Amino acid sequence: MLKLILSRSLQGIVVLLVVSVLTFSLLAAAGGDALTALRNDPLVTEKTIEEQRHIYGLDQPLAVRYARWLGSLARGQMGESFFFRAPVWTILRPRLLSTLSLAVTALLIAWIIALALGSMAARRPRSWIDKLCGVVIMLASSTPRIVLALAALAFAASTSLFSIGAGEKGAAGSLLNILLPALVLAVPLVALFLAQVRDGLGRALREEFVQVARAKGLSERVVTLRHALRAALNPLITIFGYSLGNLVGGSVIVETVLGWPGLGQLSVIAVRSRDVPLLMGVVLVTATAVLIGNLIADILLRFNDPRLREDATRRAITSNNMAATPAA
Repeated sequence: MLKLILSRSLQGIVVLLVVSVLTFSLLAAAGGDALTALRNDPLVTEKTIEEQRHIYGLDQPLAVRYARWLGSLARGQMGESFFFRAPVWTILRPRLLSTLSLAVTALLIAWIIALALGSMAARRPRSWIDKLCGVVIMLASSTPRIVLALAALAFAASTSLFSIGAGEKGAAGSLLNILLPALVLAVPLVALFLAQVRDGLGRALREEFVQVARAKGLSERVVTLRHALRAALNPLITIFGYSLGNLVGGSVIVETVLGWPGLGQLSVIAVRSRDVPLLMGVVLVTATAVLIGNLIADILLRFNDPRLREDATRRAITSNNMAATPAA
């Protein structure tokens, strides 16, 4: 397990370096900077703008600016935001916690719905619940998030049960305030998880080891939860890892429409203001979340499936034996 973590960590560092180089280069190629908006202000002279560019190092070549940013990152600093006039990490930390709470809540909602409906459909193929799951999968996978977000906004405005943008007042932990954006984020995941549970659990229930468990007199609930579901969990765990990172980086529409103060909303502010340090911080945190989500999925897969642990142990023993064998 430790070898897996170290290997994924080294790969993650390389991936983050590549992502940072590409992001920095693309931002420079897009043109403009944090001081571009000042050029439209008649009260600000060109000399003042050039002085500010020199102070912030915006007049330096791209390689020099990236090297300075990377050196600052190596010292544990992400620089200072041009828009907020504050350290980037100070701005990112509460937004990251807000987005993580939203992503985890959306994942829990999607898992609960998918496991409940999928297990019933898998035990009763071609029944009304199986047909209902097919309709849910089709609707949930084909409805764009922008439509879902606008529908949620209209619902919140008409019922006054939910407070749009309440997270800005420190209510990120409030279940009522987080429920609406989490539901919008969860809808596409419900389609993905439900399809996997229904098909994977349905196949597992037809396996020979499940028939043996039934022959021993075990109840259908025990057979499903203890034997069949564990065999069907591997694809779900893999999807869970990818989904966690994608939710952190892909919540821009939901957070912007529903006023949830997370990383998605912050990235829009950073792009509009050409705030390179802030946007680099958002990209770095988002890429790290994707890598951590994949690592969590790999670890959970090994805990759930003993065969993966045995394969890893067998490869390690083979590698050690080859290293200990003297060359002919």
